[in-house]
This record gives sequence, structure tokens and C-alpha cells, in this order.
Amino acid sequence: MKISKISNHFFHRTSPSIREGVLFLIGWAFFNAVLFSQTNLYQLSLQLKDSVVLNLPVKIENQKIIIPAYPNAIKYVEPFEVKKDSVKFSVSIYENVFLLKATSKNSYSGEWIKYSSAGKQYHIPVKIFPHTKCIADTFKMRTFPKKWKIQIENDKTTYNAVGTFRYYPDSDLSHLSGSIATPYGDLGNLNGYIRNDSLYLSVFNGSFATQIIAKIFKSVNSQDSISGFIYYGNWGVEKCTGIADNKAYLNNEIPLQDIFSSQFVFKHKWKDIYDREIQLETNKPFVLLIMGTWCPNCADENKLFSNWYDSIANKVQIIALSVERTNDKQKAIEILKKYQKKINIPYPIVLLSESGTQKSYALFPEMIKIPAFPTAIYFDKQHRPYKATIGFNGPSTHELYLQSQEHIRQILNEITQQ
Repeated sequence: MKISKISNHFFHRTSPSIREGVLFLIGWAFFNAVLFSQTNLYQLSLQLKDSVVLNLPVKIENQKIIIPAYPNAIKYVEPFEVKKDSVKFSVSIYENVFLLKATSKNSYSGEWIKYSSAGKQYHIPVKIFPHTKCIADTFKMRTFPKKWKIQIENDKTTYNAVGTFRYYPDSDLSHLSGSIATPYGDLGNLNGYIRNDSLYLSVFNGSFATQIIAKIFKSVNSQDSISGFIYYGNWGVEKCTGIADNKAYLNNEIPLQDIFSSQFVFKHKWKDIYDREIQLETNKPFVLLIMGTWCPNCADENKLFSNWYDSIANKVQIIALSVERTNDKQKAIEILKKYQKKINIPYPIVLLSESGTQKSYALFPEMIKIPAFPTAIYFDKQHRPYKATIGFNGPSTHELYLQSQEHIRQILNEITQQ
């Protein structure tokens, strides 16, 4: 993208900082003139694997990008930084960045970079261009079963999951919205459509970049079924099959012996990320929320406990333990401080490990392993482990989210009433 010529006389008679400022303002004005010249509805396209592309409708308005543009979807509104014909922005609280350049009028391309463990980066090609209306089968979306019993399979294991979906009519973006809850947490706010006999669902939130493509098999005498694949960015693929089942259920409790080497009474003294010592209150139960800032399901669980904090703090003590993937303790602490502020977490956070490895859990030697992120461990008034849960079903799982809340309330009631 070229900026209109400005008199050489002007540039020779002004300071470098003023010249740079004028260039930036002209570039910004021209960028906006092009970007908003026709429509504010665009398509975000991420190339995941081979021919698999994650497509999401997005809006661009008031110098911000809104992901996705689907009505009723959980949205991320992010300001973007513009320099001449380049665009830069991040999404949500996760370590990621979009780097784009203008390729033609109203179109941009570049890459999305996700930062992961040990300094590893995933680079995914990305494009943004004016949205073209998708020809979807609204009848099949209206009649798509709301609840599914799903089996997910990879090279190492097979596990059960539950899918919940709803249809939302809209003149431009009618769609299905929901999620798939697994024992390790839900897959995020999936949105998409049905075209011909195929189901397309996707989510992008700065950490997840997930695309589901599955065939739908209708049955008159038995249950409807689906079969397809889940693509996780450009780093993983799992097979998924499912049958419509209104009674599908997922239990996320886990035996304590799967986490701890033996029964014990908790007597540790830790310091939080501000180097303040944490004192356990006598004769008061507490909850350990094991998390990572890179984990969307952990964020959902922390948001719930943060929202509840004022009503339960007098009965239960809450502490978050974080496993980061930076290999740099100071950087991990800085990330956690930003995270705590962003989510408004009122309880202390302890850095359990900055490298994500088991050997770094010396702070908690009784722990055999962390089975999933998040993991919540509930302790009774005598500070003995009482129950543990893994994963968390967030708001996009609809009634499963409500069931998760009720389950947590039940456990909290049990440990406070003992």
C-alpha cells in the first residue's frame, strides 16, 4: 500500500519525529479508508493443515477487530496497531500475535503466531478479506440434535465427551453454537454451520484454533450420528464419532490416588507471585486450583471462582497454583501478574513451575502428577484432601456449565458442613 506523495520541501523543513508522525497518520487514515470503504464484515481464514482451513466471520470497526461476528457467540474485541500497510494485534489474554500486511483493497495476509512451551512458536498462515455469505442448510441446523454422546480418539487413547449445541437464526449469519465437553475441559465456544451432509464447527480465541469437520448420518429408526476429525491448529488431529443422546453425561471427578502418592495433611507454606507468604486458616477448608495462563478452561474456572469469591471467602480459602511454560521464572511471574489483573482474581496465585515439567513440582512433593489442566483439589477443615476434579465445562457448554457449577457448590457445601 502506497502513501500519497507529500512535498519534499515539507519533509526537509520538519523534524524526523514530526515526519514520522505525519506518515503514520496518513497511513492510518488511508488504511481505515480502505478497510471500511465497503463493509465491516470480514472473514478470518487460518490455514491449519493441508487443505483444512478455519474460517470465521469477524467484524472490524472503530479500530478494533471482533472475533467472531456470529450473534450470541462469545466474542473477543481487540484493538489493532497499524503502521503504514501493516497490522498487528493479539487476541485475549494468551501469548499470541497476528502480523498482517495489505495485499489488495480490503484484503490482508500474514501469520498468526502462538507462543508455547520452551519458547516454541507455532506459525499459521492467515488471511482477512471481505466476507462472502455461506450457503448453509438452515433446516438441518434447526433440526440438529441439541445433545450428543461423543467419542474422541488419538494415537494414545480414546475418551468420551458430550456435545451440546443450539441453533441461532440470523439473516446474515445463521449458525450452530455450543461446545464439546471432554474430561479435560471443553473445546471452547464452537460456532459453524451445516452444508450438504457435513458439519463445520470452529473456534478461535487466541489459544484454541480448532476446526471440526464431520459427516452427518440421518437415521429414521435409530439415533443420528456424526463421524469426522478435530483439527487443533497445525499441531494435532483427533478422530471423533458421536450419536445423538439427550441423556449424555460426563463425570469429571478423579480419584485422589491418581494425584497424590499417599494420604497426608497439608502443611506447606508458600509465597504468592508478589512474594507474600500464604497462611492457611485454621479449621477452614480450602481449594487448590491448578492452572496455567495458556489454558482457556483454566481461565473459565478462575472466572467462576472469582465471581463467587465474595460470597464464599468467609467459608473457604482459595489458592491458585500455576504451571507455566516459559523456562523463565521472572517472565512467568510477570505473565501471572497480568493474568491476575485481567481476570480480576482476588485470591493468591503461586507459581508451581515455570517450565511445565514434573521435576519442578518440588514445591508440592506429594503430587504424583497433574492429570489435566485445570485440576481442582478440595481439602476439608483438617486440611486433608477430600475430592478432586479435572477439566472444566465453560459457558459455551450450556446446561453442562450449569451442572458443573452445581457440582462445585455441592463439594463446597460438603467440606464446609463437616
